[in-house]
Amino acid sequence: MRILPISILLSCVSISSLAQDAKYFENKAAEFIEAKNYQQASVLIDKAIALDKKNPNYLLAKADIEFELSGGAEAIKYARKAISLDTTFAESFNRAGTFYGSIGDSDSSILMFNNAIRLAKDDSTKSAYRINLGTVRIRYRDLAGGIADLEKVLKFDSTSIAALNNISMAYRESGRTSDAIVTLKKLIELNKDLIGPYVNLGLIYSQVDSLDQSLQNFNKALIIDAEQPLIYSNRGFTYYKLGLYNDALRDINKSIDLYPSNSYAYKNLALVYFAIGKRREGCLALDYAQKYGFEKRFGSEVNDLVKSQKCK
Repeated sequence: MRILPISILLSCVSISSLAQDAKYFENKAAEFIEAKNYQQASVLIDKAIALDKKNPNYLLAKADIEFELSGGAEAIKYARKAISLDTTFAESFNRAGTFYGSIGDSDSSILMFNNAIRLAKDDSTKSAYRINLGTVRIRYRDLAGGIADLEKVLKFDSTSIAALNNISMAYRESGRTSDAIVTLKKLIELNKDLIGPYVNLGLIYSQVDSLDQSLQNFNKALIIDAEQPLIYSNRGFTYYKLGLYNDALRDINKSIDLYPSNSYAYKNLALVYFAIGKRREGCLALDYAQKYGFEKRFGSEVNDLVKSQKCK
């Protein structure tokens, strides 16, 4: 009769050892992920999964690795396996929402994020998931829905950097310029070292022809990072609107030096050349804008300029 307790004890030690070994492989996989060695990380996390098949966190780690190796479609497979293991584990739905969003399946992404919010065990986690939901809605042009989600987040935490940043972009794109400006200024109050709010304020002020304020914000952004090509292109466009063509050429060419395939910078360069009577150079800049895919990303403006300037 004394053998039975010993057998039970040995059995418990064995199970504990397996779980410990699985955790060891998960930790080693995390080290390789940190080093961006995803192939080796994949091998190690597979060992963790083999030792502990009921832990959804290992499957989510595998999903993250597959996202880096093969993209969202492969990552979704493992996120869904994690969901099937535990249909009450909110993070599996959250991760699946991210992966579906990455492949353009906005409906599935929104469904997954809503499930994550429903299952979240505390308000902070629920708020984090709602940021993801609002962000994916904005990305796929449901600006009103995204704004509504992020406004709920800001009622819970008015200092959420992610919510403020993303809602400012949605305000701007939906024509709520004043709300965008207020939100961006609040971001700067919270963290003066963030470059994004200065850039976005520069863009907004340029659009509404508050050009001195536009330059001030682009200048502040370049103090934070003087090697950002898109800032030079946008500041150059503001100089163009002010009629300061030499300054515009300097900035836009600097942008192209830093980012030679920037189609938008070539469009801006063409505008400056046309303004100073250099049609041939302007048409050549438009050629480069077309070559680097302006139309696919930004629309027909370059093609319209080609026609109006009779470049071809």
